[in-house]
Order: sequence, then structure tokens, then C-alpha cells
Amino acid sequence: MLQMANYEFIRKQHFVLCKPIRQISRETGYSRQVIRKALTTTEIPVYKLSKPKPKPVIESVKPIILEWLRQDEQAPPKQRHTAKRIFQRLVEEYGFTGGESTVRHYVRQLRVSPPKAYVPLEFPPGKFAQFDWGQVEILLFGKQVTVQVFCLRCTYSRKIFVQTFFHQKQEALLQGHVNAFEFFGAVPQTIVYDNLKTVVKKILEGKNREEQERFVQLRAHYLFESYFCEPAKGNQKGQVENLVKMVKQQFFTPMPSVSTLDELNHWLLERCMSYENTKVPRSTTTVADAFITDKECMLPLPPQSLDCYRIVVVKSNSLSLITFEQNTYSVPVSHASKELECRVYADDLAIFHHGALIATHKRCFEKGKEIFDYDHYLDLMLIRPGSVLYARPLQQAKLPDVYHQFRERCKHRPGGMKDFIRVLLLHREFERSLVEDTLRESSQKGIFQYDAVRQLLLQRTLPEHRMPSLAFGTDSHVPVIQIKSPNLTQYNDLLHKRSVVH
Repeated sequence: MLQMANYEFIRKQHFVLCKPIRQISRETGYSRQVIRKALTTTEIPVYKLSKPKPKPVIESVKPIILEWLRQDEQAPPKQRHTAKRIFQRLVEEYGFTGGESTVRHYVRQLRVSPPKAYVPLEFPPGKFAQFDWGQVEILLFGKQVTVQVFCLRCTYSRKIFVQTFFHQKQEALLQGHVNAFEFFGAVPQTIVYDNLKTVVKKILEGKNREEQERFVQLRAHYLFESYFCEPAKGNQKGQVENLVKMVKQQFFTPMPSVSTLDELNHWLLERCMSYENTKVPRSTTTVADAFITDKECMLPLPPQSLDCYRIVVVKSNSLSLITFEQNTYSVPVSHASKELECRVYADDLAIFHHGALIATHKRCFEKGKEIFDYDHYLDLMLIRPGSVLYARPLQQAKLPDVYHQFRERCKHRPGGMKDFIRVLLLHREFERSLVEDTLRESSQKGIFQYDAVRQLLLQRTLPEHRMPSLAFGTDSHVPVIQIKSPNLTQYNDLLHKRSVVH
């Protein structure tokens, strides 16, 4: 096959030196057909097969390979043929004499997927937002833990909301939405989702979904619409997918070190607000300015926020403990061995009996823990004061040292343990800090009785119990009474006399 330099030589011979085709053919040895082709084109010559090369070895087994791959479409993903397994079966079952690379090359050609292409989209203001979860690592009290990142993004203005939770359960998803809507000050008309189990109960035909009841409650409260992507089609919510990547790279690299999740979420909220200075793609408008237009077309917030929880029915045991997610939580002893209703929030538990709130706890995300509120056991310990020294709720309470000092002075005298429990019961009437200050005052005065501590508390809080100090001026009309001190030495004189009258 001639190269481009050969074409150049032929063309110069004919067009510059005016040689005829016959002469050029005689001098160069090229055929006249090749010379005419060079004179009519300046395209770089490329070798083209007039017909495909025969592949006698693989041709005989192509129908077999095609049939196996067709059957794989109905098989589980992890039980489908690899190119190596196809080669092994061809050798074992059909005596295939070709090489494994030949089979691999043919299978690769059959499995080439069509190139991905997407249509650029432009969304109207106020119409859409997209939601997704992310997962990151943080340092919490110096310990590396995994947290879940709630991400919501408005598609027109690109305004973002990011918050972290310890889990992706339904109550966290609901609370994240409520917090996002309050941050935006409005509600997007439609929100795009994956087919999350906390949202979708069952995938129906087409775009139809059977949704979870609590999620439907959220929609009914805020009146937005939900739109669900096709399974495994994350590109249908590409903006929030990009937000998750951006959050991991810019907000969580390097890993933030915090003492509480509230501290981290406050910092993330500041980052969300600073993001408003970013320019909207293909525009000179900032996110903050674009959101003004976005918000005008959104739905208004309802008068009250939705209370985001799920209900779990639990039963307390004889130790006044309920079990939830492999942890135990205390309830008042008056509700021991009863069926109760536990409202599970993203970070808290609220326990009810016949509609009345009886206990609240911070939710524990470890396993096998006991979470006590010692106040739940004080009424019982008042009846059984002998249990005070070894009661687990008090041992885990981490009371200040002043309480331990008071208990130590009380435990050896009759009724002392009851006095100690009554002091703890004062927390139901007075602020904890006020009780602690009063205990310090009573300890300094050497007073270790409940009645005295309560009297000191009343003096601090109620005006009618205060005893003002009296001070008289020099011009006071109240007469000054002077009392002469008695002479006690006369009693010593009686000791020296031997006659004492009784």
C-alpha cells in the first residue's frame, strides 16, 4: 500500500512537471489505476479489507457461545458465564482447539455496551429538588466512626442542605426533610428519590410505587410530590449525586474532629450558607440570587413542623427496663412490667403509657448498653434504702462529689440513706445546679440532714423564708440595752469552802 509521500511524488510529477500518466507509470512502475487514484484524492491512504478474514476455529462455536450468553440473562448475576468458563466448557464439551484469548476476544465484542449519552436538562424554578444519602468517616472524641450524610439540592438554584446522622433509618430521613425545609424557608414542589426501603414499600409497574405510610404522612404535611428514579439509574438525579461527591471531597477531607454530632451539623450548616456565594453553572448568577427566584415558586411551609418519629411497642420488665435495638432503657418503677409505646426519633426516645409521656432518653447507637435515669428508681429506693449503696442507676449517674460526701456522712446513722434519697428527690422541685450549690453550703456548715438542706433551698428561692440581717443606725429610736457580764469567780469561792448547800 502506497504512503502519503508516494501520493505526493505522483501528484507533483503530473501537475507540476506535466508528465502524462503513461510516462509516470513507466518510470515508477505503479499501475495507471494507482496513479489515477493518487491524482484524484489527498486523503491519507488506509488499508481496508475487501472481505473479513476467515476465523475457522471460532466460527464453529459462535452459535453455542451466543446461546449460553442468552441463557445468562435469566440467571442470577453471580452465576453467569465468564469468558474463562465459556472456554473451559467449549474444551470439555465440544473439543475446542482454539486458544482462550480467541474466546475472550469474541466474548468481549459481544458484551460491548453502547456508549452512554445524556440529554442536557434545564429545570424551572421551584419545581424540583433531589435527595440522596452519603457515607463518611469522622473523628468523634478522637475515635473514627461512620456517619450518614443527608443531602438535598434544589435543581434550579443549586442551593444545598447537608446534615449528618448516625443511621439512615426512616426517622432520620423524615427529620432531615423537615430540617431542610426549615433551612430553605419553603418546600420544593417535587423531590426526586432512589427506591429507598424507608420510602418505597414496593416497586410497581412503570413509575408507580407503594410508599411507606410515614413517608406519605410527610408528603401530606408539606404537600410536595415524589418522583422515583428507575432502579440502578442514579444518573436520573445527577445533581445530588455530584453533591454527595463534592461533600466528601470538600467538607470531609480531611476528616473533621468533633465532640458531638450537633457540633458537626452546626459547622455543616455554615458551609451550606457559604456555598451560596458559588456561581450557578453556565451563569454569572450566584446560588443565593438564584434561590430568590427559586423560593418564589416553591410551596410555603405549614404553620407547624411535622413530629418525625416511628412507633415501636415495647414491654418493661421487673427491673423497669425496656429493650430497644439491643439496648435497655429505664422507665419509672410505677410502670414496671407494662406494655408501653416508644416513639423513636432520629436521636431520642420518648416512652408513653396510655398517651402520657413517662420517660425520655438520648438514643444509644452502640449495642448491649444499659441507659438509666436514676430518678426513675428513687421512689422505690426510698422504700428500700438498703439498695442505695449498690444501685446500678446511681453508680452510672456520675453525680458530683458533693453528693458522695453527703451520702458517706449519712450511711452510718439511722435514716441517713432515706435523707440522701430525699435530697436527690429535690431535683424534681429545684434546678440541679441550685441543689448542688445548697449541698456545698450545708457541707461547709457541717449540716447533713435533709430538712436542713431543704430549708436552705427555700431560703435561696422563696422570699418569705429569707431571714434578713438587722442593722441599726446611730440615730435609731430603738433603745440600746447593755447587759453587765456576770461574775463567775464566786462559784470558785464555793469550791474552796467545804460546806456546800444542795
